[in-house]
Amino acid sequence: MIRPNYNTSDTTVMIVGGNSGIGVALSKLLLSIDASVISIDIQSDATVTHEQLIYYKADPKAKAELEKIKEQLVQSQVRLYGLVNLSGAIKYFGPIETASDQDWALTYDISFQSCLNSCQVFTTLLDKNAKSSIVNMSSGLAFIGQKNYGPYSAAKAAIVSLTKTLAAELAPDIRVNSVAPGAVDTAFLKKEDGTTRVDLEKYKHLVPLGEIGKPEEIANVILYLLSEGASHITGECIHVNGGAS
Repeated sequence: MIRPNYNTSDTTVMIVGGNSGIGVALSKLLLSIDASVISIDIQSDATVTHEQLIYYKADPKAKAELEKIKEQLVQSQVRLYGLVNLSGAIKYFGPIETASDQDWALTYDISFQSCLNSCQVFTTLLDKNAKSSIVNMSSGLAFIGQKNYGPYSAAKAAIVSLTKTLAAELAPDIRVNSVAPGAVDTAFLKKEDGTTRVDLEKYKHLVPLGEIGKPEEIANVILYLLSEGASHITGECIHVNGGAS
């Protein structure tokens, strides 16, 4: 088996939406290879605690809250090697025709507006001399028509477009890519009543590799896109779904 060997000493990566699921897995992975992590999310307390992890409670949909964090980082002379935008949740699960403006905006903004805000606020902190990188979280649902996922799918599709535009605008100093997972074994798969949104056993039969994704598997792809190994990749969306699509 070929195993990657990353050198991340003196490297700082910011994860917006870093306090659950894939964000937690990515934080642990980065910390395990000696990176420093700045994690931002809406929960009061950090899920991962470590001397090399700084956690900020903030709502990424609120640009002013991210600006306050940036002011503190500028004062501390923090330079980022990577910016990862993972925010996403489904607050409305139903047909488009019955979605209120508020239903649509809340689900859409958690994914897209959070990503846009983060890119606008924090890109200037990225170290251009280090060929730094942005990775945005899209979804396989951005590429297929799946009922009841309207605002979420639209937001994740918009993130792919945003990523391509930023890749063109920020080149050659900063690379920008996105990742589109299929179903991943996180709390995201569950509705507020605790039931799953999809029949997981049925889904597994549709996946050539036979399993739903693990958070750690998505985190490893993000780490690769942040790394020098992906130095000639920008503007791309990498699908990580076990061959499901």
